[in-house]
Amino acid sequence: MTEVFSQATDPALAKAQLKQSIQDIANAARDAAQAQRDAALARRDARTLGGFQGEFPPQRPNTFTIQPNANSDIPPQAVDISIAFFVMCAVVVIGWPLARAFGKRIERRSAEPAQVSAQITEQLQRIEQAVDTMAIEIERISESQRFMAKLQNQDAAERALPR
Repeated sequence: MTEVFSQATDPALAKAQLKQSIQDIANAARDAAQAQRDAALARRDARTLGGFQGEFPPQRPNTFTIQPNANSDIPPQAVDISIAFFVMCAVVVIGWPLARAFGKRIERRSAEPAQVSAQITEQLQRIEQAVDTMAIEIERISESQRFMAKLQNQDAAERALPR
Protein backbone atom coordinates (compact mmCIF):
# COMPACT_ATOMS: atom_id res chain seq x y z
CA MET A 1 0.00 0.00 0.00
CA THR A 2 2.77 2.38 0.74
CA GLU A 3 3.97 2.03 -2.82
CA VAL A 4 0.62 3.25 -4.18
CA PHE A 5 0.79 6.36 -2.06
CA SER A 6 4.44 7.03 -2.77
CA GLN A 7 3.80 7.13 -6.54
CA ALA A 8 1.35 10.01 -6.17
CA THR A 9 3.27 13.27 -6.08
CA ASP A 10 0.33 15.48 -5.34
CA PRO A 11 -0.55 15.45 -1.58
CA ALA A 12 -4.25 16.01 -2.30
CA LEU A 13 -4.26 13.04 -4.68
CA ALA A 14 -2.48 10.87 -2.09
CA LYS A 15 -5.03 11.94 0.53
CA ALA A 16 -7.92 11.06 -1.79
CA GLN A 17 -6.37 7.67 -2.57
CA LEU A 18 -5.89 7.02 1.16
CA LYS A 19 -9.55 7.92 1.89
CA GLN A 20 -10.71 5.68 -0.94
CA SER A 21 -8.66 2.71 0.30
CA ILE A 22 -9.94 3.20 3.87
CA GLN A 23 -13.50 3.30 2.55
CA ASP A 24 -12.89 0.15 0.50
CA ILE A 25 -11.55 -1.65 3.59
CA ALA A 26 -14.55 -0.49 5.66
CA ASN A 27 -16.97 -1.71 2.96
CA ALA A 28 -15.19 -5.07 2.79
CA ALA A 29 -15.39 -5.41 6.61
CA ARG A 30 -19.10 -4.49 6.56
CA ASP A 31 -19.75 -7.05 3.81
CA ALA A 32 -17.86 -9.73 5.77
CA ALA A 33 -19.86 -8.96 8.92
CA GLN A 34 -23.12 -9.14 6.97
CA ALA A 35 -22.06 -12.48 5.48
CA GLN A 36 -21.32 -13.76 8.99
CA ARG A 37 -24.75 -12.65 10.22
CA ASP A 38 -26.43 -14.29 7.23
CA ALA A 39 -24.55 -17.53 7.89
CA ALA A 40 -25.56 -17.45 11.59
CA LEU A 41 -29.21 -16.89 10.64
CA ALA A 42 -29.04 -19.75 8.17
CA ARG A 43 -27.60 -22.04 10.86
CA ARG A 44 -30.32 -20.98 13.30
CA ASP A 45 -33.04 -21.56 10.71
CA ALA A 46 -31.60 -24.96 9.90
CA ARG A 47 -31.73 -25.89 13.61
CA THR A 48 -35.30 -24.63 14.09
CA LEU A 49 -36.56 -26.27 10.93
CA GLY A 50 -34.89 -29.54 11.88
CA GLY A 51 -32.59 -29.56 8.90
CA PHE A 52 -35.38 -28.74 6.43
CA GLN A 53 -33.98 -26.85 3.48
CA GLY A 54 -35.97 -25.33 0.72
CA GLU A 55 -39.55 -24.21 0.43
CA PHE A 56 -42.51 -25.60 2.30
CA PRO A 57 -44.77 -27.81 0.20
CA PRO A 58 -47.73 -26.02 -1.38
CA GLN A 59 -50.89 -26.11 0.68
CA ARG A 60 -53.99 -27.85 -0.51
CA PRO A 61 -57.37 -26.22 0.03
CA ASN A 62 -58.97 -26.81 3.46
CA THR A 63 -55.66 -27.91 5.00
CA PHE A 64 -53.16 -26.23 7.18
CA THR A 65 -49.54 -26.83 8.02
CA ILE A 66 -48.04 -26.53 11.45
CA GLN A 67 -45.07 -24.24 11.38
CA PRO A 68 -42.08 -25.66 13.25
CA ASN A 69 -41.42 -23.76 16.47
CA ALA A 70 -44.64 -21.77 16.03
CA ASN A 71 -45.50 -19.33 18.79
CA SER A 72 -47.30 -21.46 21.33
CA ASP A 73 -49.36 -20.32 24.29
CA ILE A 74 -47.86 -23.05 26.47
CA PRO A 75 -44.33 -22.34 27.71
CA PRO A 76 -41.92 -25.30 27.87
CA GLN A 77 -41.64 -24.96 31.68
CA ALA A 78 -45.36 -25.71 32.01
CA VAL A 79 -44.83 -28.99 30.19
CA ASP A 80 -42.05 -29.93 32.61
CA ILE A 81 -44.21 -29.05 35.61
CA SER A 82 -47.16 -31.08 34.33
CA ILE A 83 -44.93 -34.11 33.72
CA ALA A 84 -43.53 -33.80 37.25
CA PHE A 85 -47.07 -33.55 38.65
CA PHE A 86 -48.25 -36.74 36.96
CA VAL A 87 -45.10 -38.62 38.01
CA MET A 88 -45.71 -37.49 41.59
CA CYS A 89 -49.34 -38.68 41.40
CA ALA A 90 -48.17 -42.09 40.17
CA VAL A 91 -45.64 -42.32 43.01
CA VAL A 92 -48.31 -41.44 45.57
CA VAL A 93 -50.83 -43.93 44.16
CA ILE A 94 -48.26 -46.73 44.18
CA GLY A 95 -46.25 -45.67 47.23
CA TRP A 96 -49.10 -45.09 49.69
CA PRO A 97 -50.31 -48.73 49.80
CA LEU A 98 -46.73 -49.99 49.90
CA ALA A 99 -45.95 -47.73 52.86
CA ARG A 100 -49.09 -48.89 54.70
CA ALA A 101 -48.24 -52.55 54.09
CA PHE A 102 -44.70 -52.00 55.30
CA GLY A 103 -45.99 -50.22 58.42
CA LYS A 104 -48.44 -53.04 59.19
CA ARG A 105 -45.66 -55.59 58.81
CA ILE A 106 -43.49 -53.70 61.30
CA GLU A 107 -46.47 -53.35 63.66
CA ARG A 108 -47.18 -57.09 63.55
CA ARG A 109 -43.60 -57.88 64.46
CA SER A 110 -43.67 -55.54 67.45
CA ALA A 111 -47.14 -56.70 68.60
CA GLU A 112 -45.68 -59.77 70.34
CA PRO A 113 -46.01 -59.32 74.13
CA ALA A 114 -42.77 -58.56 75.87
CA GLN A 115 -41.64 -61.10 78.45
CA VAL A 116 -41.55 -59.54 81.94
CA SER A 117 -39.40 -61.14 84.61
CA ALA A 118 -40.88 -62.26 87.95
CA GLN A 119 -38.81 -59.75 89.87
CA ILE A 120 -40.22 -56.83 87.87
CA THR A 121 -43.75 -58.21 88.31
CA GLU A 122 -43.33 -58.27 92.12
CA GLN A 123 -41.94 -54.76 92.13
CA LEU A 124 -44.87 -53.47 90.04
CA GLN A 125 -47.37 -55.11 92.45
CA ARG A 126 -45.72 -53.42 95.44
CA ILE A 127 -45.82 -50.04 93.67
CA GLU A 128 -49.51 -50.58 92.87
CA GLN A 129 -50.30 -51.40 96.53
CA ALA A 130 -48.37 -48.33 97.72
CA VAL A 131 -50.27 -46.07 95.29
CA ASP A 132 -53.61 -47.52 96.45
CA THR A 133 -52.67 -46.95 100.09
CA MET A 134 -51.66 -43.34 99.38
CA ALA A 135 -54.92 -42.72 97.53
CA ILE A 136 -56.94 -43.93 100.53
CA GLU A 137 -54.93 -41.76 102.94
CA ILE A 138 -55.30 -38.68 100.71
CA GLU A 139 -59.07 -39.27 100.58
CA ARG A 140 -59.18 -39.41 104.41
CA ILE A 141 -57.20 -36.16 104.67
CA SER A 142 -59.50 -34.37 102.21
CA GLU A 143 -62.58 -35.67 104.10
CA SER A 144 -61.23 -34.31 107.38
CA GLN A 145 -60.50 -30.93 105.74
CA ARG A 146 -64.07 -30.74 104.46
CA PHE A 147 -65.41 -31.55 107.93
CA MET A 148 -63.21 -28.87 109.54
CA ALA A 149 -64.33 -26.27 106.99
CA LYS A 150 -67.96 -27.15 107.70
CA LEU A 151 -67.43 -26.71 111.45
CA GLN A 152 -65.71 -23.36 110.95
CA ASN A 153 -68.58 -22.10 108.80
CA GLN A 154 -71.18 -23.18 111.39
CA ASP A 155 -69.19 -21.50 114.19
CA ALA A 156 -68.88 -18.26 112.21
CA ALA A 157 -72.60 -18.31 111.42
CA GLU A 158 -73.52 -18.73 115.11
CA ARG A 159 -71.31 -15.77 116.09
CA ALA A 160 -72.87 -13.60 113.45
CA LEU A 161 -76.44 -14.14 114.72
CA PRO A 162 -77.54 -11.71 117.44
CA ARG A 163 -78.97 -13.21 120.67
